[in-house]
Amino acid sequence: MFIKKIHLLELQNEEHVRFNTYVNDYITEAGATELNIEKQSADHKLKLAVEKSVLDLVKKNSYTERVYAADEARDKPIRGFFKLVKGLLHHFNPAVAQAAYNINLINEKFSDVTYLTNEKQTSAEESYIAALKGAMADITTLNLTDWLTEIETTESAFVELVKSRNNEDDLKPAINMKAARVETDAAYNAIVDRINAFITIEGNAKNAGFVTKLNNRINQYSTAIAQRKGRAKKESTVATETK
Repeated sequence: MFIKKIHLLELQNEEHVRFNTYVNDYITEAGATELNIEKQSADHKLKLAVEKSVLDLVKKNSYTERVYAADEARDKPIRGFFKLVKGLLHHFNPAVAQAAYNINLINEKFSDVTYLTNEKQTSAEESYIAALKGAMADITTLNLTDWLTEIETTESAFVELVKSRNNEDDLKPAINMKAARVETDAAYNAIVDRINAFITIEGNAKNAGFVTKLNNRINQYSTAIAQRKGRAKKESTVATETK
């Protein structure tokens, strides 16, 4: 039995901190030495402490909450666009498949754009949008012009919000929150990769209790994510039918 996958990007800020706190607690109970993750556990604990401190700053600052929401809003259409284009790579129409291939090359070049800190993402996304506009013929073939419009609109909304700030220091917690989550995710994934590697080699007799507890918690959060997506889809469907 291996540690299950969880979509960390789909967790909200407080969920993200709580989940990783559970991970830290379970490691403490099982023993980092017994799990053969002393180095990885220490790194995860450090990164989690940083993320918790940044979250406290974000919660105290309503402006940073708006920045975070705007950042999430601009990430969402990009992720959806990536998935749609990949789904069209094997389209039965050769012209559509070729257009998807062309756009996918651009997407791969900017595959990490939603993982960057806010300032770097803004710069990268400007280049990404310019590249997509340079391939409008392919975008039109794929019938995805509305997606490009949404990507550009949400990016502009984020940029305008940042421009409206009165105190530059107010923005720092929002920038750091995204970066802190990326650091914690990397530390968590290092733990998972190492434990799963040992399970492959030695079996999971030594860490079965830890893996079971963590998988149960992953199930809980994965269910919450699925329910949230389900509600959003239902609300979107109702809104469409009401129009």
